[in-house]
Amino acid sequence: MNKILLTGFSGFTGRYILQFAVQMGLDIDCLSEDGTPKSKPINLLDYYSVRERVRETRPTSIIHLAAISHVQHEPASDFYAVNIGGTRNLLQALSELPSSSLTNNIFASSANIYGNSQQMDLDEKTPLLPVNDYGLSKKGMEELLFLWKGKIPITITRPFNYTGRGQDESFLIPKIVRAFKQKQEKLELGNLKVSRDFSDVRFIASAYLTLACKKSSFRILNLCSGNLISLEDVISTCSALTNHKLEVISNQKFLRKNEILKLRGNKTEMLKCLGYESAYSMRDTLTWMLSKEA
Repeated sequence: MNKILLTGFSGFTGRYILQFAVQMGLDIDCLSEDGTPKSKPINLLDYYSVRERVRETRPTSIIHLAAISHVQHEPASDFYAVNIGGTRNLLQALSELPSSSLTNNIFASSANIYGNSQQMDLDEKTPLLPVNDYGLSKKGMEELLFLWKGKIPITITRPFNYTGRGQDESFLIPKIVRAFKQKQEKLELGNLKVSRDFSDVRFIASAYLTLACKKSSFRILNLCSGNLISLEDVISTCSALTNHKLEVISNQKFLRKNEILKLRGNKTEMLKCLGYESAYSMRDTLTWMLSKEA
């Protein structure tokens, strides 16, 4: 019987992982920074607390999502403390479990680490060129994980952009969706020329659970759609779905330093490993986000 330990439960993705795990009949324990009715509190920077939680749970797999993830977070030093230091504590605690008891351990990195690569389809062998503290901290986390190769089973995931209901409105797609739901006349955004590989959070959650139940030694895997979608495409789709038009203005104050202009993943290895891809198109995801809450 798989027993999964999920960190970062109170974040955007965690609730969907728990929902799907329950539907699949999987045994899952959840941890979050502040604790919730469905999770236990954890401070990843407190090694002894981390070790205690791991010993209590005795998981066969972990899905480690807990991280500082918004690229504009301040102070930037938090990226390194949590994303690298917190992961190091978790690795140490896992290493004290019998290695034969572990099926897989999923560590969420990010496609942000590819930076502004000149390669059109970014596969797992693409050179890593992070352009911000978030990406650099995730690259550092991956290098840390290589030190544990052969000691415990590890899968590093590099999810590209994904969205869905419940994502914080400081992120781009929820901000656009809110503007259309509220029938705003104008919307101020940053760089209107960016294009991204977008997935649906429901697919990402499903992929994490699939990987957690798959025996692994060490692998790196993109989680992506393989499609490049422009900001103009997103706005146009929202306009068609709501029959509403708004004026979109590029405001200098929303421009990000070291903006990554295009980011598209190669899904070949993902398909080999998972055996499936997302069933949701970007239009499906936007329709879901624009609809009234159930």
